[in-house]
Amino acid sequence: MGPDSALTRRALLSGGALFSLTGLLAACGQQATNEATGSTSSATPSETATASASATEASSASATPSPVITRGYSGGSKAPDGEYRKADAYGPAQNVPKPRNEPAQYPETEEGLIHMMEDWLAAHNYGIQTGYCYPAFQYIEKTSKEYPFYQYIEELYLRGGWVVEGLDSYQSEGNLIYDEKQKIYRMKFRRFWSVVMYIDSDGKITKQANTNKANDLFNYFFKYSEGYWKIIGSGKSNSFEANNG
Repeated sequence: MGPDSALTRRALLSGGALFSLTGLLAACGQQATNEATGSTSSATPSETATASASATEASSASATPSPVITRGYSGGSKAPDGEYRKADAYGPAQNVPKPRNEPAQYPETEEGLIHMMEDWLAAHNYGIQTGYCYPAFQYIEKTSKEYPFYQYIEELYLRGGWVVEGLDSYQSEGNLIYDEKQKIYRMKFRRFWSVVMYIDSDGKITKQANTNKANDLFNYFFKYSEGYWKIIGSGKSNSFEANNG
């Protein structure tokens, strides 16, 4: 995810491109086929409550009681084995390509870091689409702002919710820099995303859009140990402590 929790960093929509899905969701709640979540949680809860509270406060208000959403199949039917199908108002993505389950070793070079980031991004987007964030957790430390976000995603899916859209991509926009004082690396990245909808099992919907692209350029901070890169934090400042202290 970006440098801050997706539930507080992104600009909330009061309507917008995803608004038309809310009516469809009410109908889907009656028609969709029940489906077991199949998610597992690899992290211990700590900061999830903050993210969950943000989602509740930001959810769309309605004059009528919110429907209970029954999670079914995206596209309205079970996809054939091997056929990837994006998430929609009917249900989560199907047959999402699996990332590495464990990180690979890469050299302590800029090229090595970029390879790690590619692997992490695959695990990150897999977690968003499936609720299984174990692979993504392997690339980050608890100091990273992605950590509570993954906890929130896991709990959302365990409750029977899911995510529509919300996938990220990144582009490096600076050189890899080693900070002798802090004994860590940093590198500037630009994050690309457009819209996202968090659908909860109780009918609450959080809709967000990337309306302020000035916030999409920031530093990631890394540590390297015994052949493995890990993300330890992110933010606008060049100082890890200033962003994550």
